[in-house]
Amino acid sequence: MPFLEWVNKAQAQRAAADVPYHLLQFESAHGDAAAENMLIQGDNLKALKALLPFYRKQVKCIYADPPFNTEQAFPDYDDKLEHSQWLSMLYPALELQRELLASDGTLFIHIDDNELGYLIAIADEVMNRKNRVAIITFKQGAATGHKSINPGMVSTTNFVLVYAKDKASWKPNRLFTGRERDKRYGSFLVNPDDHYADWRLTTLSAAFAIAKGKKITELRKELGPQLLEEQLNDFVIEHASQVIQPVRPDYDAVSEAAQKLIDQSLAELGKIFLLERDGYSNM
Repeated sequence: MPFLEWVNKAQAQRAAADVPYHLLQFESAHGDAAAENMLIQGDNLKALKALLPFYRKQVKCIYADPPFNTEQAFPDYDDKLEHSQWLSMLYPALELQRELLASDGTLFIHIDDNELGYLIAIADEVMNRKNRVAIITFKQGAATGHKSINPGMVSTTNFVLVYAKDKASWKPNRLFTGRERDKRYGSFLVNPDDHYADWRLTTLSAAFAIAKGKKITELRKELGPQLLEEQLNDFVIEHASQVIQPVRPDYDAVSEAAQKLIDQSLAELGKIFLLERDGYSNM
């Protein structure tokens, strides 16, 4: 794998091992003394090294926000370092963070475009390039204010590098976002537990009305359009496996087996046929 070389890289590679262990001093003067959360004030490398005896290979998630090296001087730290200095500072921190991560853990590193390329190179080396999951780009500003009069190009984005400790063991939690119900799914499978040849379809609104024990016209009048839609959405979620969308497949775009079933279906109208597919559920 290609790697990045810089002045004093050998020292940076030894730095994580050379950091002495320091005992953590716990204070409960603030917040809930019984809570497991910790706020550690101190040097980054020393704090990471101090955590290793307690949390080595146990941490599920690390969100790292290193200095961006923006060539500015801030009251608390100098954000204007030579690239080699910046790399030598980040490299041992990455190594210690890797040691803290569990086999299914995730490392997120927030950065802007000043050192993005260099950070990718050393993070690929430390975490292994095959464990890089994604580079997320997000908008963190707009071309307004002083940026709007900038005669050159304007940067409005930041980046988050995402690495798995071991991509083979990495199983991220799935996140679902709400959206409007797809009205094309307007049919309802009444008897999914029966043999497919005996399946019966009705409209979604009819199935909903039957479940409520009233006519759909009565429900519209009783609930009003907004509440009716909300309850219908709940019904769809509760019976998601039965809400379907009948479609007419493109004959020339399907498999030969599917074409044969289409021909058979046209010859025997009113009958239901099932195309078995390896690795796929019939529902």
